[in-house]
This record gives sequence, structure tokens and C-alpha cells, in this order.
Amino acid sequence: MNATRLSLLLLCALPLAADPLGDVRAALGKLTGRDPIRATYDVQRTVSNEGRFNDDKYAGKVTVELEGDANGYRIVFARPVLDQVQRELQAEARDPKKTMPTATALDEIRPVDTSSAIDFAPVLLRTLEGAKLVSDTNGTWAGKPARVMVFRLQDEPHQGPGKITVADNKLTLWLGPDLVPLAAENLFSAKFSILLIKGETKRKNSWHFARVGDRLVRARHEGSESGSGLGQKGSESVVATVRVH
Repeated sequence: MNATRLSLLLLCALPLAADPLGDVRAALGKLTGRDPIRATYDVQRTVSNEGRFNDDKYAGKVTVELEGDANGYRIVFARPVLDQVQRELQAEARDPKKTMPTATALDEIRPVDTSSAIDFAPVLLRTLEGAKLVSDTNGTWAGKPARVMVFRLQDEPHQGPGKITVADNKLTLWLGPDLVPLAAENLFSAKFSILLIKGETKRKNSWHFARVGDRLVRARHEGSESGSGLGQKGSESVVATVRVH
């Protein structure tokens, strides 16, 4: 075996990346989110609470238009949506027990969150700060080959009263050949205690992505959170989709 062939075999035997996290961050950094885009944003929110303090359930859905370019970002509320919110507010003023599903769903239309729906790369970059790579394997996504990286995320510092013990805070990324994410999933669970009060919380978020120009679009987001403590338990789920025009 000559030296050239031996060198090639050794190169093939080396890991694909000495710094997988750095490579993913570099791929995300190229998605600057400046190309013009228009999209329809649908969000549905469902809330359920039961226990010693309150029992209520409600669900609401709302649709808005998102526009973005190099100069900024805009949310466009259609007149029928605004009219429906006014009707719900009027009904609630007459009867405080009335639910306001559309107005409640509008709570999810926050500038920071909705802008990330059409420019999600910065969110992932922040999420990966302080992350530790757990595994890096080959897998599939939607029936196609994908690189699968699992990270243990850095826990946010707890600044409130009591104690929080994080059991799980894991991010899984399904990546294309260019290391741009195709999908992601975050699982979080923790137990908390404040004096004699104890409880637990669980959260799951999953995202499907689409690359549109220099943007990583959050095509679909499914989030759920549940918690219990002090004789009360509750859950909340959100499903949001982006349809690019």
C-alpha cells in the first residue's frame, strides 16, 4: 500500500467533524433573515385547569399575516379578527364567566415569538449557548437520511424563591447535509419546592423547519406544558403553523 492511499484511508477513518456544535452554529449563522417574506401564521391555544383554586377549559384560534424584510418585521391583523375580539370583550364585560377564545389565542401573538417564526436561526443559536453534545449519529427525518445530534442544554439560573431540580433538558436536532436543521425537539422536566409546597412541571416543544432564502422558517410548532402542585394541576398546548406565500 503506497503512502498516498494510506493517507486517504486514514482521512476517511477520522470523525466527520471535530467540533459538531461549532459546525451547526456556523451553518445557522449564515441564515441572516433579511430576504423579503410574507406568510400566514395560524395559532391554536388550548388551556385546562382543575383543582382547589379554579376549574376552567378553553380553546382559541387566530390567524394573522407576517411580513419581513431587511428593514423590519410587521404583524397584520385582519379586520374580522379585531371585530371578533371586540365581541368577546363585550360579552365578557356583561358576563365575567364568558370565555374569550380569540382574545386568549392572541396572547400567543407576541412580537418576539412571531418574528422568530419566520427567522428561527437566532433562537436556535441562543438555545445552543452552553449546550453539551450527547450523541451524533445518522438517522432519518420524513423518510430521508438525516444527521441526528442530541444536546444537553444549559439550565437557566433560578432566581425566584424555593428550589428547582431539573431532571431533563434535552434538545434533539435533525440536520440536512448542509447542517441546517430540518426539525428539532426539546424535552424539559423539573421538580420544584417552596417551603412545604412541592410540585413538578413538564414541557415539550417540537418544530418542523423550512429554508426560505436566507431564513430558517418555523413551519410548524407544537408545544405542551403541564404542572401540578398544592392541589392544582393544569396543562396548556399550542399549535402554530406558517404558510409562506
